[in-house]
Amino acid sequence: MSMRVAFAVWVAIATLVSGYQSDGEDEHYESRGYIIEFSQSDGLNARDEILSSLPDLNITKTFESPVFTGASVKTTLQDIDALRLRAGIANVWYNEEVHLLAPVVAPRQAGNETAHAVHWATGVDQLHAQGVFGEGVKVGVVDTGVQYTHAALGGGIGPGFKVAGGWDFVGDSGWPAAGAPKVPDADPMDYQGHGTHVAGILLGEAASGWMGVAPRATMHSYKVFGRTSGSTTTETIMEAFLRAYEDGMDVITASIGGRGGFSENAWAVVANRIAEEGVVVTIGAGNSGEGGPYYASSGSSGEYVLAVASAEVKKGTAAGDKIQPSYFTSWGGLYDLSVKPDITAPGTDIYSTYIGEGDDVFSLLSGTSMATPYIAGVAALYISANGGRSTRGKGFAKELAMSVMATGSPLPWLRYSDRTAVPSFVAPVHQVGGGLVNATAAVRSTMQLELQRFGLNDTLHFRGSQVVKLTNTGATAASYTFDHEDWAGFEMLLVNDADTAETPRIRSGREMEPMKLSPSVQVPGAVELQPGQSTNVEFAFALPPVANEANLPVYSGRVIVRSGGQSAAVVYQGLAFDLREQMRNPYAGTYPWLRSTLSNTNKTTYVHERVALQNKSDFAKQKLTTSASRFSFDLSAAAQDFPKVFMKLKWGTREVRWDLYNTEFEEARDWQYPPVAGQNGYIGSVAPWASSGSVSSFKPGVHDGNATFDLPVVNEARNALTSGGFTTSYWWFGKLANGSYIVPGNYTMRFATLVPFADPVYSESWSGMTTGITILPQI
Repeated sequence: MSMRVAFAVWVAIATLVSGYQSDGEDEHYESRGYIIEFSQSDGLNARDEILSSLPDLNITKTFESPVFTGASVKTTLQDIDALRLRAGIANVWYNEEVHLLAPVVAPRQAGNETAHAVHWATGVDQLHAQGVFGEGVKVGVVDTGVQYTHAALGGGIGPGFKVAGGWDFVGDSGWPAAGAPKVPDADPMDYQGHGTHVAGILLGEAASGWMGVAPRATMHSYKVFGRTSGSTTTETIMEAFLRAYEDGMDVITASIGGRGGFSENAWAVVANRIAEEGVVVTIGAGNSGEGGPYYASSGSSGEYVLAVASAEVKKGTAAGDKIQPSYFTSWGGLYDLSVKPDITAPGTDIYSTYIGEGDDVFSLLSGTSMATPYIAGVAALYISANGGRSTRGKGFAKELAMSVMATGSPLPWLRYSDRTAVPSFVAPVHQVGGGLVNATAAVRSTMQLELQRFGLNDTLHFRGSQVVKLTNTGATAASYTFDHEDWAGFEMLLVNDADTAETPRIRSGREMEPMKLSPSVQVPGAVELQPGQSTNVEFAFALPPVANEANLPVYSGRVIVRSGGQSAAVVYQGLAFDLREQMRNPYAGTYPWLRSTLSNTNKTTYVHERVALQNKSDFAKQKLTTSASRFSFDLSAAAQDFPKVFMKLKWGTREVRWDLYNTEFEEARDWQYPPVAGQNGYIGSVAPWASSGSVSSFKPGVHDGNATFDLPVVNEARNALTSGGFTTSYWWFGKLANGSYIVPGNYTMRFATLVPFADPVYSESWSGMTTGITILPQI
């Protein structure tokens, strides 16, 4: 059977799959939809009582798993504050819209499978030569399904095939389009191509000799996207992950994500707990490299989950072999200053299986979507060679994750302007984690470091003393030495005096410049360990000297353990400034803005003052005048007279609030957290329109103005220079989070975000705008 190569697939994907979006785009929340988790101490009867006590609650899905017990619900009367305070409810999250990590168009020349081979750069070819192919390992792939009839994917589905099973959680009705229900079934056929391409990278094998990473593994396909949409929901992804766990998968992989940066979102919590049970979990780091540092994806933020970045690997170019970070790979870390991503794998111009007639189509795609199944395949090779959780216990996934992270190879700094490497600087941990995967070193290493990433935090919360446990897993005694290697530092803040409305802000990927920024590190002397013996190894870090903290300098690197011809490392990263002090104003430029009408008329007046570069502060101070704004809530096409708040954050925030008080409210005297209706002048929280900012205007008769979500929003990522990701807007039509509508009158409006590392109970922990507003009677 001949192979047909589809070389022009990106445009088709972007055109045909309407839901494909960059993970830089704003998240949308399912109108009045929540994921709730029940307290573990409560029994089933108590949970039934909780649900029955909320008569307006519509339960769309229940979760009964040792990993997670809860429900996905819709409600018209309960807001997130009220649900949080309910006894027996441990956690509440929005049921968010989540997207495929859309393939990226990358310049390339058409060629064949040999021209796009990558295993030579990762050590996978060496393991194949040793007869390690992933035999006996089960991998769950959460994606668009799989064209299991493809010859290189085994030609069928069920026992004895490469695709041994799976489940379609959404069906082919057109979900999530309005009015199209989920129609789940046992056939996870792929009509989009993304999941089929992912499957080939994992375990494909063609008669020509081309093969994926682990061609003798088997997979189950868990389809969470409809026939044409690139959008799904948190609820659906959680259902798939829990099903994969219950089906006994050794590895679960997902090339899905969105703007994140916090590890507490519902999907990340479930993925992390599954990894704690010993199942290896790999999730893409995202394709928003243009967004710059601290712009991580959502599901990959779990502590025990492997967040996978992407590299460009080309053999025999005019300038020699090319191995460098992909320009599109998203930068971490997390907003609590945890280290992400974890590891890098080939993700640019990856040759793999694709959908099409004849069941023998192949294509090239680029993205962390391609890098992620590569690491899942490496995990399958590791398990087939060394055993998995069935023989090594629940801690196995952490051991494997660290083996992969610790044996990565450094990559050069990538210059975005011409997408070429700068060999004099090593790409930072924020971009590539531990570096390019070295599968042979990971699988064959005889030294084991416990799962550890050295998050050194900022200057105020500096964690200079770090410890990692080292174990000799070899058959003979071994001596170990220690070293330190600093990678590129950089300054994050961009200030442009000619653009005070939009800056200061965090630099985009193409605005980043490398710099030497190295902490001093005290490493221990050599140690010797007998087979099976362990010891704690201590490292003492001191902050690097910096010229100006206000420029937001950042540093990273790794400490290295060497023994004979082997080495392993622990990466570190830190901020050389006080985050809370520098982000007391967490907004870019002059934001937030209050606007109204079709022409976005300014409803606020600001006084701006540029503070000179000195000490720890350099930002535009803002002061809102006390003049009241007037709104009629006339939603007609001609008027569009309702409040719109536009927000651009320099840094992610734990909480965004938009609250209404009576006119007597005084911040210093009356603030309490969380606010309670009827106390201290508090009236309620705003319920913005669910499609705020996704269209140019509200169209009566076309759009549903009752489709709202509730504030506060928790764990909101910063804005960045990516498609759709540089403005967050909230449009308010008068509905409150408790389901009632505001009555005409005079009020105090408070819009605020929580400053990093600050306690929400104190009013000074919040930054935003407070102003009087007048709601006019509707004529």
